[in-house]
Amino acid sequence: MPEQLAAAPSPAGPVPVALARRLLGGVRLAYLPVLVTYFAYGASAITGVALVFFEKDALRLTPAEVAGILFWVGLPWSMKMVAGVASDVYPIFGSRRVAYLLVGALCSLAGYAALVSVVETKGPFLLAMLLVAVGFMVQDVVADALSVEVAETEEELGQVQALGRMALLVGSISVGYLGGWLAGRIGARGVFAVAMVLPLLVAVGSAFVRPGARPRPAPADGGPLGGGRARLVMGVGLSYAALGVLLETFQAPFAQEIVLVVSGVLIGLLLSRVGVSRAVIVAAFVIFLFRAVPGVGQGYSFWAIDRLGFDQQFLGILAQVSSVLSLAGLLVFRKTIVKRPVSFTLFWVVLAGSVLYLPSIGLFYGANEWLGISPRTFALIDTTISAPLGQLTMVPMLVLIAKTAPPGAEATMFAIMASLMNLALSASELFTRYVNTAFAVTQQDYSDLGRLMITVGAIGLLPLLALPLLRRHERGEINREEFEAKRRDLQR
Repeated sequence: MPEQLAAAPSPAGPVPVALARRLLGGVRLAYLPVLVTYFAYGASAITGVALVFFEKDALRLTPAEVAGILFWVGLPWSMKMVAGVASDVYPIFGSRRVAYLLVGALCSLAGYAALVSVVETKGPFLLAMLLVAVGFMVQDVVADALSVEVAETEEELGQVQALGRMALLVGSISVGYLGGWLAGRIGARGVFAVAMVLPLLVAVGSAFVRPGARPRPAPADGGPLGGGRARLVMGVGLSYAALGVLLETFQAPFAQEIVLVVSGVLIGLLLSRVGVSRAVIVAAFVIFLFRAVPGVGQGYSFWAIDRLGFDQQFLGILAQVSSVLSLAGLLVFRKTIVKRPVSFTLFWVVLAGSVLYLPSIGLFYGANEWLGISPRTFALIDTTISAPLGQLTMVPMLVLIAKTAPPGAEATMFAIMASLMNLALSASELFTRYVNTAFAVTQQDYSDLGRLMITVGAIGLLPLLALPLLRRHERGEINREEFEAKRRDLQR
């Protein structure tokens, strides 16, 4: 491999180099644009603590209102197929990848600039957050496509996907404590100004994109995006985007519910027309169920700030610890989760996550006082134990999609499947709004927050009931692959 990055000799000897290679595998220069883009998205977590205080103190939003905003902010991620088809089929000035990276960077830059300067109320805040989301979504689409193009073997596909998740986590680690510290020192708008560096970093990384080596059939050839499929994907994606804008603009009743249902139907139509394997469809359906469960929402963060005195710096520490341990979990379990069936990973991660969610509930009810531990120490211990599970569920799905992506349609296949996965997150925010409204959690009244947390924890276990379906299908796929292997051996 001519682009292989050779490790320089170290006074410490070959042991650190060997350890690094064992943990990271081979890394080539061609990976750089992919890893920089994922890193920048991970580093966008620098605004996490600032956003909590901006929503709570500057905009005075309720947890239910925050969940409603996050629903709309999540929708661009369920439209990844539009950007994916555009990047695969409709080059800008002859560029299928670099130009779209630059467009995405420009959108994020404009969104952060608006947060710095003009956002004072809920409406402009939503528009600015949408710009940031659209920008990172487009960048992510291109990075997904490049991750397939730079891989020369099937094994390398898993390597690039795992390294991509690691780059994302390294990005979040690098800004974990910094985000909280800056929020306390220069305020939320100052943090948004610092975040404007991230899209500029992606623009610089785009200079290292090289043409892919894999063949790319044109739509007219009857390839995966031929026969009008590209126009179908673009038309469907843009249509439901326009539907969402109209419903929100005119404040239509049940606007979010309508958009969610229509989006699900249209993405299902695209999956049937573009073509993916049954294994991917079944796995995607089950993972959708897991990702669509409601969360507690910002009510828990608001309560911790108001009742426990958690400030920006401490929330930054929690974010830092969570990111570091998530990366550690991915490093330790990377090979296991790539080799194991998706059902195995989902089962033990979700089950362990539910058990480790109990200390958060206990903190609300004063379990730390029974144990004689301060709230901050209790929260830090809780984060330390539960954080390593954070990034483990998506790697098997990413590898599965990468293996089945047809040449010439890498961005589209990643984008459609990612659209479905991100639509699940929008559904989660919608359900989060439901439970926050039902339990009436506000900044003035946190009395029902504990019951809300218990309810959310119980609902999170329900998707485990779908795992037998996925497991049966995985066994069928394994048997089919073994049969095909034996048939090929006999033919030889």
